[in-house]
Amino acid sequence: MKKRNHNITIKKILLAAGSSRRYGDKNKLIEKFKGKYLIQHIRDTLLKVFHSSELLVIVGHDYETIKNLINNKDIKIINNKNYKNGIGTSISLGVQHLETNIQGVMIIPADMPLILAEDLIKLENKFIALNCQKVVLPKYKDVIGNPVTLPKSYFSTLRNLKEDFGARSEIKENDIVTVNCDFGTVFDIDTSGALSKANLMVKI
Repeated sequence: MKKRNHNITIKKILLAAGSSRRYGDKNKLIEKFKGKYLIQHIRDTLLKVFHSSELLVIVGHDYETIKNLINNKDIKIINNKNYKNGIGTSISLGVQHLETNIQGVMIIPADMPLILAEDLIKLENKFIALNCQKVVLPKYKDVIGNPVTLPKSYFSTLRNLKEDFGARSEIKENDIVTVNCDFGTVFDIDTSGALSKANLMVKI
């Protein structure tokens, strides 16, 4: 596993506020996957690489349940009371809570349990190598995935996001740099069928 550059401060904003409308009646983040809850998979992957102080989790739907499942008093968790208005409100809220020394943000959907720690390091290292000036996106084959890492120059734009518009909608094409990553960066759990597929793919 590649080493990280600890002199650069990049906040990791984990998006865990949605109501899982496409999934059905249940909140997908509190579904079980390979012995633990979905939200705990991405939490554990992030903590393999990053210190808890680098993480900021935006929760809304089932706030208390998700907070309890994260179960880490050192991770900052913010309640997005406007989560029903869409993902843009969660990103905006997260950026509003950034410390002044933050030089970039990595925005990570919580429903991607197959993301590898190695890819997180690879993405962060690329962002740092580009002097924290470009938008870094993972790519698997020809598909662009998540997480997206954005420089400080985008913070004002992100703070003004509203409704169901994510960060991707505001990125300038000539700012984008892609990094070849594993399948986990393009696979999310949108439906119960996707969760079943993930269970078949991963053997533990």
